[in-house]
Order: sequence, then structure tokens, then C-alpha cells
Amino acid sequence: MKVVLLGDIGWHGLYHLGDEAMTEAAIDALRSRGIDDITLVAGEPDAAEKFYGLPSVPRIGFRASWSRARNDEHLEDSMRVATQGRFEERSSYSAIRECDALIIAGGGNMNSRDYHLLYERLASVRIARAFGRPVYVTSQTVGPILDEPDRERVIEIAQSSRAFGCREATTASLIRQHATSPAVVHETLDDAVLLDADDEARAGAAEISASDNFVVASFTWHSGNTWGSLDRYYADLARISARIASDHGVDVLLVPHAGSFEPDDRSRDLESNARIESLASSPRVRATRMVTAREDVALLERARLSISTRYHPAVFAPAVVTPAITIAPSYYSSIRMRGALRNVGLERFVVNTSSIDLLPQAVAEALSLDARLKDHLEGASRHARGLQNSWWDAIVASIREGSPVAFDTSPRYASFEPSGEWSTANETITPVYEQLARTADTVIQSRARIAALERELATAQASVERYRSRKVIQMLDRRSRR
Repeated sequence: MKVVLLGDIGWHGLYHLGDEAMTEAAIDALRSRGIDDITLVAGEPDAAEKFYGLPSVPRIGFRASWSRARNDEHLEDSMRVATQGRFEERSSYSAIRECDALIIAGGGNMNSRDYHLLYERLASVRIARAFGRPVYVTSQTVGPILDEPDRERVIEIAQSSRAFGCREATTASLIRQHATSPAVVHETLDDAVLLDADDEARAGAAEISASDNFVVASFTWHSGNTWGSLDRYYADLARISARIASDHGVDVLLVPHAGSFEPDDRSRDLESNARIESLASSPRVRATRMVTAREDVALLERARLSISTRYHPAVFAPAVVTPAITIAPSYYSSIRMRGALRNVGLERFVVNTSSIDLLPQAVAEALSLDARLKDHLEGASRHARGLQNSWWDAIVASIREGSPVAFDTSPRYASFEPSGEWSTANETITPVYEQLARTADTVIQSRARIAALERELATAQASVERYRSRKVIQMLDRRSRR
């Protein structure tokens, strides 16, 4: 069996731990079920081949910097290339033509904010349909910002798939609302819940922290839409980290989620973590090197707590029976974080920027890890990993048998109610915060659309001016020859 796996992976200067984790978990899931002939679709295929040891082909190639019109044109061009057979070997076209199934790995890449990624997925689905190849989508978030044309594109992907796996209930509800065949939509978890640390990853984690008395902190280099300013964001995170270290006598390891493995490249989380470490002014708050996804899992196996403004720690930590607290800096983050933790009954441990003052109480309760919370984590981990393994059993059975995906298990697990009053206050604030954050997301998206239209207008005006200039020059040339 040959499978093509499309994910947001494979860049020389950037390793995005969460995106890579979902693809790596999908590779593990396929291999453990006897499918080893896997081709990856990657941003830079040679980077993916070096990291995963698998053949890789380039994306079709859509760009955020392009106008909507240009991306639309490229989408149409991709179909002409596919139907006319005018493509190179070792391309996405040839890989999909020769495969038994196309699998779109998980992520939050079907929305109007990152619409170029949505185009990439739609183009691949249309190519698969042209070649008569089945499509499977796994652990996906859709939206929450989704304009009408983009919603139609997502629904086309869902309707063209044998199965569309949603990693939180919000996405499943959205797709079922609009799909004409809602039976193909399934509630699952994020595939990264299945990613295991190996001996190499555990050795790397041991080098980073010699003791087990530490908290893993994973913070975005950007501040989201509701924090106020980047300077305030860094200052608040430094204060939070220093207080955790002081109050609880633990090390706080600032572990980058997105960055480069090159020692001289200190961009993204590596740069922001260095700034947070400096502002914290505590010997127990320490920025680490860039880690792989498996190393992150290995660190969380030993950690006492995960705290993050990143999404994937909310997937990794409960899977290895470690408490997780997430801070939601935007509506998009809140939907994903609460969705991931709701799947394991821990949604009350999502704190937002409007209730950041409640964080010390939440941290104290999570670090206490009493018997009730520990029992919940152990049960939730078994439930989550068992369910996601069943999902992959169903996908592989469908590929082998050419049948629909037989999966009807619910990912939802009984909710854990923290004992502290902070939790009640946080739950009261959350709906109000999400309305505010959603409005902020919408405004920012609207401004981005206006800016894009202004760029298109400027380009069109420049074209008109060039055309006009050529006509004037031609007219003057004709007069001079008379």
C-alpha cells in the first residue's frame, strides 16, 4: 500500500514542533499497521527527507503573499496540469497519481486567516479526485474565522473525503452543519496524542534537565490578539515564570515550540524565550535549546506541569499523565485549547488573558497533583490513546478494503472539576472573553483583507500606469518619425 501524507512540515530554517508532531504521529500510526511506503508532501522536500528518512515531494505551491485572484488562478492551473498529465516525476501530482490513498495530516490550516494552506489542501484533494484516489483528513481544526468562499472550499474537501476527522467538537459541529454527507465527519483527538518519546529523545531531555523538579513552559513568540502589546506579553510571562519558580521551588524551562536547530539562528521562540529569561531575572527560569517533538514529549513525561500559550502542550501533557495549564491569547487559541482539553475532561485548566490573575491558584492546584487529579489524568490518557488508535485502525482498514471508515467512538471524557474557587471564576469569565476575542479576531481579519485589497489596487494602478506610459512613448515615437 502506498500513501501520500500532506502536512505542514519540512523547512530548513524552521521546525514547528506541533505541526511536525502530527505528521510524525501519522507516520508511526501507518507503520505500526504495516504501511511503510509513505511519501511526504513538504515545504522543502530535502529537509523532510533528512529528518524523516522518507521520500518527499514539493507542495503544489500557494502563497500567503499572493492575492486571492492569483491563488484562484493557480488552483485552476493545478487542475489543468493534473488532467493534461504535464507534470514532473517526484511531484505532488505523480505521487498522488501513484498512491493508494492521500492523507491530510492534522492542523489548524483550514481557515480564512491562512487561506493559502487551505488552497494547498483543496488542490491536493482535487488532484486525488481526478486520479480516483481516496482522501482521508485527520485531526483537523476548521476556522473559527471562515469566510463564505473558504467555507465552501472546506466543505468540498469534506465531501470529497472518505473520512474527515475533527480534533474538537466545534469543528465537527461546523462541518456537519454544512456537509451534505455528515456521516463522513468524525470527532477524534489530535494525532499527536499518540506520539511517543524514544530512547534518543529521553537522552536529549535528560541533558536539558538533570532533575525531575521542573515545569515546562512553552510560549508563542507572538502575543495573540488580546494581550495588549508584545512588551507587556513578555513582561507578564517573565513575571509568571519567576513566581512559579519562587512559590513552588521548581525550575521553569522555557522550551521553544518553533525555531531552528541551527545554533546561530535565534529566531521565533528562541529569541522570545531569551527575552523572557532575561526579564524574569531568576536563576530557576531558563531558556533551552530547540527540541524535537519527541524530546518535548520526553520532557513532559518527567515534568511536574506544562504551562503554555501554545496548543500542542495541551495534547502532549495529558497523554503522558502530566497536568497542563494553557493560557489562551486569542479566540482561535481558546477554541483549540478548550477543545483539546475538553476531550480529556480538563477544559477548566484553560485560563485566558482576562483571568490571568487566577493563574497562581490554578498552578498551585495542578502542581499539588492530588489523588483525584492523578486518577483522572491516568484514565484520560488511556481513553485518549485508545480512541485515537481506534481511529487509525479504521483509516487503515478503509484503505485496505476500499470501504467507508467505521468509527463512531466519542472522544469526550468526563470533566474534572478543580476544587479551587479560581475555576468557577474562570468559567464565568470565559464566555465573555471569547466574545471579545472573537470580535478582535474578526477586526484583525477584516483589516488584513482591506490591506490585501489595497495591495491589489496598487498593483493594478501600477499596471495601468505602465500601460499608459508605453502608449505615450509609442505615440511620441510615431510623431518623431513623421
